[in-house]
Amino acid sequence: MWGFLDKLTDAIVVFDKDKSIRYVNAAAKDIFGINEGSSILEILKEDDKTVFLDNIMKLADKNESYSNFMRFLNKDKDLLFCWLNVFKWDDNYVFEIFDLSLVDARAEGITDSSYVKILKYMSVGISHSIRNPIMSAGGMLSRIKAKIKDIDGKDAEKLIKYIEIVEKSLYRIISIIANIEVVSNSLPVKLQRVDVSDVVLSVSERYKDRAKFELDMKKTYVYADKMHIGFVVEEIIKNALDAIENQDDGKISIKVFESGRLAFIEIEDNGRGMSKEELSLTTIPFYSTKPSNMGIGLSLAKFIIEGYHGEISIESEEGRGTKVTIAIPSEKRSDIRIKRLYG
Repeated sequence: MWGFLDKLTDAIVVFDKDKSIRYVNAAAKDIFGINEGSSILEILKEDDKTVFLDNIMKLADKNESYSNFMRFLNKDKDLLFCWLNVFKWDDNYVFEIFDLSLVDARAEGITDSSYVKILKYMSVGISHSIRNPIMSAGGMLSRIKAKIKDIDGKDAEKLIKYIEIVEKSLYRIISIIANIEVVSNSLPVKLQRVDVSDVVLSVSERYKDRAKFELDMKKTYVYADKMHIGFVVEEIIKNALDAIENQDDGKISIKVFESGRLAFIEIEDNGRGMSKEELSLTTIPFYSTKPSNMGIGLSLAKFIIEGYHGEISIESEEGRGTKVTIAIPSEKRSDIRIKRLYG
């Protein structure tokens, strides 16, 4: 009686109250590698196997259907982006699963219009920022070439200074390229459950030779692209390092905690701080209080965090330091996936 369903390209899976599969069509067998007698749990992610599955089964028991985007495990145990319809048929439950991976793949080449506008705006500043250090490097190299023919003690010292200037300019170019890569690699976003405290610890370890870090962190998770969170944390830490530069008692304090449905990262330094005027300009692209800094990092960080429906706030006082607070929703899933809603 189910033969006609084998002609469908969408997956149909029928299972009973014990979660045992009673019927699976050809498309479902091909996509998920399951058969009659298998458990419906085999195609579910670990965090969907209990609360979520029980909720939608009880919802179906009330003769109500459920539809939403969903990620299932395919036959290779890779995540597959799908659209799920759930309903009751006789005493069984039916999963009607539409494989959206082809649509998802095509979408990777499509950029959001606001995203494109921001990139166009930023590209003008990026071009200008790249041109300046290249010209500076070229000018210094010309002077080195002129001096190298006739070197004495003083000239040798000057030569070293020129080389250092070139090195700093080239480092700026490398930093600019890294920022561009963050933007260009941000599509498609690879969402995963990220432990924020692990990311903060990893970034702070890279800079432990440059500052004293005081960490107060609790295991706190967000659903985000790990590269994005790492980039944001690193940019703010680098700003803090600049603020405490040449300061004997300089330190950076970082707290990670969760409150309500928000994850918080607080990064505070006891550096030189900023005036109210400087503070108002901090997240404007290409604004920087340091000539060696192109001023793109914090604006990008703000752009990324707002993309996760979060926010960055900055408090600062001249001579006393700066505190940056990042707030990101720690739970983006709906209640049906995380709370038992039906008894």
